[in-house]
Amino acid sequence: MDEINSLFSFLLFISCKGIDEDEVYGKYYPVSYNNTFDTIIIKKDGKYRRVVYDKMKRKLLDYESTYSLDANSIKFESFYFNLDKNLVAFPDDVKDVDMTFSTFFEEIDGNLSLCFGYHEGENCYKKLISK
Repeated sequence: MDEINSLFSFLLFISCKGIDEDEVYGKYYPVSYNNTFDTIIIKKDGKYRRVVYDKMKRKLLDYESTYSLDANSIKFESFYFNLDKNLVAFPDDVKDVDMTFSTFFEEIDGNLSLCFGYHEGENCYKKLISK
């Protein structure tokens, strides 16, 4: 029972812990993607850059748009919803950037991360830690 209480306390602490705004800036890359390579670069000026390659290493998308931060969440404007679809077979899918998407920052394996999937822990991007 003590283990359950400890786990609950830890999860509550993590969920209530705010993220320092300066921590969110940088490059994020997909975890466990096979069909695409995608980077999201969050800049300090309220803009983000998105670059998407197919598995043949062809650049299919390179654009910049805006975002807004609110506590532990981020709202992307003009967002491409990449669920690791086979862009070799469906290259025109990257043209669909006409959506707004909000998600939360979370910590995965000690790295600041963003997840975009329909289910928890799916389609996640980890922040690249520069040394």
